[in-house]
Amino acid sequence: MMIFKDPNQIKRAVTSIAWHPDTSSDLRVGVTYAMLRFQQMPKNMPKESYIWNLNDPNFPEKTLLAPSPLCSMAFNHKHNDIVVGGSYNGSISFFDLRVGSSAGVIKPLSTTILEKSHHDPVYDVQWLTHEKSGTKCASSSTDGRIHWWDYNYIKEGTPAIPSETFMMEEKFPYKDEERTKLLGGTSFEYN
Repeated sequence: MMIFKDPNQIKRAVTSIAWHPDTSSDLRVGVTYAMLRFQQMPKNMPKESYIWNLNDPNFPEKTLLAPSPLCSMAFNHKHNDIVVGGSYNGSISFFDLRVGSSAGVIKPLSTTILEKSHHDPVYDVQWLTHEKSGTKCASSSTDGRIHWWDYNYIKEGTPAIPSETFMMEEKFPYKDEERTKLLGGTSFEYN
């Protein structure tokens, strides 16, 4: 029905699509664009991802400008203007759609510390729908980790580190011993 083309000179693949949860006004969709071929990203690779309004599909309504291209994103289900994005470099960024330049460019309110983030691209992020405050989310990556983050702590200025980490491990026999390997995650759903 509609085509949302990457408006940049260097064309990138769509890596995730997220519908805005507020359906009472114009329908909006968030789209992340990245090149996921390992170590083949050009130096001048665009980092922008976009929020599109379905009533004006020719130009993006808002531009999310993360430190690294976003591979995944999710709108907060309780606070519709808060977006979490997972980046190619493994970091997580939090955006507030109400804060930005007059041209609609929005930079992250906070980005996680690289040393405490994922070590591979973040392939999926999900807000936790069961908790009352609506400030917790989880992220998965091919590095074999699921990290939990609390936006409340991050926006208050404390270091952006995961509140919890789960290692996706599998044990297997090798000769006379048991070894462990990490299982990478490219998609997940949180219920």
